[in-house]
Amino acid sequence: MSLSTNTWQKIFIVTGITVSVFSMYSCNVYAQSFGKKENVLIVQNLGGIVRKIPLEEVALPAMSSAKTATNAEFNQARIELKSDGSLIYILRGQNQQGFEAEVQVTPNGTLIQVDEQIEISGVPEVAVKAFKRWAPNDPLISTWRSTRLGEFFYQFVIQDFWLEIAADGNKVIIYRKKIQY
Repeated sequence: MSLSTNTWQKIFIVTGITVSVFSMYSCNVYAQSFGKKENVLIVQNLGGIVRKIPLEEVALPAMSSAKTATNAEFNQARIELKSDGSLIYILRGQNQQGFEAEVQVTPNGTLIQVDEQIEISGVPEVAVKAFKRWAPNDPLISTWRSTRLGEFFYQFVIQDFWLEIAADGNKVIIYRKKIQY
């Protein structure tokens, strides 16, 4: 398959616009190549629409599950309309030890993700070693344990980024910090 100069110009313009737009907004973006030669890149933002809501608007089953999982007192809530049309609540507060906690939960109370700030001493040594390998000179701001479907991940927050490392240290994902609400 041969592409004309005009087609290549369009591809470069779309790619430039996509890179420009996604560099302005902090969101997760997934890319996938199509075609035999994998020379066309399609980018899609898989995020949803998020807005801050009063705690009183959180469905009772969602609030109950989140409190049971973390024993936290929540002081902030957001609701997210996912790209598939589903809703989740994102609740943020402090647990009894004074650490921050964030829970993603469905309106019927199904826990999606539980993130809790923890001391570095609560992180497996293999995950700490992986963090030090990827960010050897960056001062650590905070450490979190993230639980999703029974799996643990550890998050290391540094200046402009945070690294998420699987409990066995074999998977590392680097994220740019999101703007807090």
